Amino acid sequence: MESKTITISLILFCLMGCKNEEEKREVSNNEKSLSQGEIKQIAKETYISLFPLVYNYGTMYNQAIDSNATEYIGGFGTYKHYGLSSPENKDIPTPNNNTPYSWAWLDLRSEPWVLTMPPVDGNRYYVAQWDDLWGYVIDAPGSIIDGQEGGNYLLANQDFKDDLPEGIKRIIYSETDFVGTLTRTGVNGEEDLPQMIAIQNKYKLQPLSAYLNTQAPEQAPEVEWIPYESKKLQTIDFFEYANFMLSYTSPYAADKEMLDNAALIGVEAGKPWETENMDSMTVAAIEAGIKEAIKAIDDQVSITADGKKLFNTREVIGEDYLNRTVGVVVGQFGNYPSQAMYPGFQTDQNGEPLDGSKYNYSLTFEADNIPQSEYFWSFTMYDLPGRFLIENPINRYSIGSQTKSLKKDKDGTLTIYFQSSSPGKEKEGNWLPAPDAPFYTVLRIYGPGEDVLNGTYQLPEMISQPR
Repeated sequence: MESKTITISLILFCLMGCKNEEEKREVSNNEKSLSQGEIKQIAKETYISLFPLVYNYGTMYNQAIDSNATEYIGGFGTYKHYGLSSPENKDIPTPNNNTPYSWAWLDLRSEPWVLTMPPVDGNRYYVAQWDDLWGYVIDAPGSIIDGQEGGNYLLANQDFKDDLPEGIKRIIYSETDFVGTLTRTGVNGEEDLPQMIAIQNKYKLQPLSAYLNTQAPEQAPEVEWIPYESKKLQTIDFFEYANFMLSYTSPYAADKEMLDNAALIGVEAGKPWETENMDSMTVAAIEAGIKEAIKAIDDQVSITADGKKLFNTREVIGEDYLNRTVGVVVGQFGNYPSQAMYPGFQTDQNGEPLDGSKYNYSLTFEADNIPQSEYFWSFTMYDLPGRFLIENPINRYSIGSQTKSLKKDKDGTLTIYFQSSSPGKEKEGNWLPAPDAPFYTVLRIYGPGEDVLNGTYQLPEMISQPR
């Protein structure tokens, strides 16, 4: 009788409380089979792997979803065009000042979309680069791949199985349901702006049904977007965004191990991220893993300068998750190598970080070593740690082959000066103003020559001199 009474009591207790306990056990069952060290390591690897998905969500949220955000471009399926970049432009780090941007985002869940690119005039560089939310470049229609004639291109997620529609050059497939473009249109100085703007205004986006003049399919369900807060990027709440956005990805076989490991700590498509149902030791281990991940990313940012490892297709980057993440951090939507190469300069000839408050710098190209490019090359100056353009007294944010004031020496060498104060009137034409603080500069080479692409081109050193 006593045993039966205890059993009934336990049943009643479970009816009242076991539901919550079951929820906690469901969250923590996997965790209990893992050591704290294993949880930390999985959290670290998962954070690095999923960082682009979350970071790109933040950009998409501000540009296409939150109409109150200063970066808002008007929603999905519409282009917003910009002119020459300035220090006020802070949508993405390391903005370009030679190819004004046009931003757009597409929701591919209901049906594919058609991109129409106009023909351009002569030898102008232009490209509509599309990235998925993983940070992979999925295609880049434009002058390098397709020439100057323009055309129609179809963007679709993995659900689209139809044949190539009439009048479409090719299908561009995405592993994520949302894709973004940073379309670039080359401009040769302010006098060329009207022609560049005319080209921008001819870029067109339309649903496939509109292009074919057929009935539109049923619209995908409304998304209950999670408000994006950048401060959560370095906290355990990062994984709330990750679980949310994983629902809008198509699983890729090579990612299976990473995603299976992530699920062991509760990171899984569509699964609620509820830290309140985790024990304190698990939370601490995940937070420690995030800290290690952030350090690993920062360390890689400080040493990586090879754009081939950072901005490219799934076929090239593969599952090098760390460098894929670094690419998003240092140059979200960066071009891949056949389009442009981005050698970065962070240190001088002695390996010391560049700092305009301590030194003046110069870089000299020998006559036979000036960068070879199909279109143009240029240096752009950025502050640190933000990597944005810098206010300066002559309003010059980049300098290169299109800069009319640039002069070679009598022997054909070309010296460019990087410093916070003028190098003197006779040298100002070759001066790219630096801040009176740490800085970073990038050399962009559009349509890079073969020696640049194959890695045989040798860049000169950045030479420092005390101020």
